[in-house]
Amino acid sequence: MDFTGEVALITGAGRGIGLAVAEKMGNLGAAVVLADQDLPTAEAGALAIEGAGGRAMALAMDVRRADDWQAVVEEAVRRYGPLTVLVNNAGFDRPGGVAGLGLDDFEAVLEVHLTSCLLGMQTVLPVFAQAGQGAIVNVSSIYAKIGGQGEAAYSAAKAGMVGLTKSAAREMAHQGVRVNCVLPGLTDTPAIRALMSEKIKAKLLAETPMRRMAQPGEIANVIAFLASSEASFVTGAAWEVSGGWNM
Repeated sequence: MDFTGEVALITGAGRGIGLAVAEKMGNLGAAVVLADQDLPTAEAGALAIEGAGGRAMALAMDVRRADDWQAVVEEAVRRYGPLTVLVNNAGFDRPGGVAGLGLDDFEAVLEVHLTSCLLGMQTVLPVFAQAGQGAIVNVSSIYAKIGGQGEAAYSAAKAGMVGLTKSAAREMAHQGVRVNCVLPGLTDTPAIRALMSEKIKAKLLAETPMRRMAQPGEIANVIAFLASSEASFVTGAAWEVSGGWNM
């Protein structure tokens, strides 16, 4: 894979999967824009990429706001030229089962995962369409297919991302834009280490045939492939990267 001359915007890029994607694409030649609500973490990531010889910058961004999307895309284009890759990775969780989940919590999770995905695609499409090319990868979850007990909002949001990906892929293909998504399983991210109990983690690992968590770089490898010219005839796909969890 070669991303020389490419410009990639990654949301939620300060840590975890998003940071791994930025590092991967930066190492492969892309100019990368690390967008995150937590600017210091994104800045640290950008400095590390530049220290390794890449090109990177960090921008503060609230993915729920259309004006933030517009400002970030405009700054990316001003700094590096037209965007060619978007990775919608930002997310968070408010656990709760169907029976007891509050509407505010449900809507908050959908807004960060699903609404932001729509806003991002709407913002970059004019840039991609003008160039006649572009690749979008949306980071969903294996819960999109199997659901998660006590994860009603998260599962619904991630399932919505799959449907949105497929609709966008159909609509954008004639403009040279490919849209795919990945469905990670349990991944060794700072959020998982900080928030998930060992009991729940052990239960999920027991359901995973490979009996381990993914490393963020393993998810990033698949995202980079889908965004690259190596996947030039792949669009509308939902790739499971789950260690066989849904097998």
